[in-house]
Amino acid sequence: MPLLEGHTARAFDGDLSALHVHAVEMGGLVLDQVQLAISAYADWLRPQAHQVLERERQVNAYDQTIEAESLQVIARRQPMASDLRAVFAIDKVVTQLERAGDEAKKLAVTVLADSETRGFRPGHAMARDARQLGRLVTQSMRASLDAFDRLDEAAAAQVLRQDHEIDQEYAATLRRIMTRALEDPRLMHGVIEAAFMMRSLERIGDHARNVARQVLFILGH
Repeated sequence: MPLLEGHTARAFDGDLSALHVHAVEMGGLVLDQVQLAISAYADWLRPQAHQVLERERQVNAYDQTIEAESLQVIARRQPMASDLRAVFAIDKVVTQLERAGDEAKKLAVTVLADSETRGFRPGHAMARDARQLGRLVTQSMRASLDAFDRLDEAAAAQVLRQDHEIDQEYAATLRRIMTRALEDPRLMHGVIEAAFMMRSLERIGDHARNVARQVLFILGH
């Protein structure tokens, strides 16, 4: 983490580095949550859905801990502008990760819901769509976290460029599932729910993009 070192106050370096490490750890947990939730929804795996909900507390604990640590860093020290930039950016990254975790939770809740009100199991075609869009957003999240971990400008910029591919796939997915509903109105309730689930996946991609933007902000771009 070269840009988080070398400041005048060595103790502050340690605090800032610790914030970064904890945010990266949280990112790894959220990435696991996203992958597990996508699998739970596409393959309708209730044990995996339960696991996502059980680990949601860990995501929230990271969020609260890092927020408190950020405030302590600012309160104990008088950080330079570049240090403040990093503290604020890390805090925003954590916010994006927490929101991505919330979207993963929505997928899991749907699997566990009563099928009479929600929780319509996706058919083969819809499950395939979820896997495809899920693969893209997972790749984006992993790449953005890697860019954040290494503070890699080129990697962050690549995440931003690839976000367009996610948007295109999301739009194509919506067209496909709505076409199925028009062809068979009996599928309408399930299609509406599937549309909401695809929206959650697309939002995870948005959060990954926003993490990459914060990397560029830390680097002064």
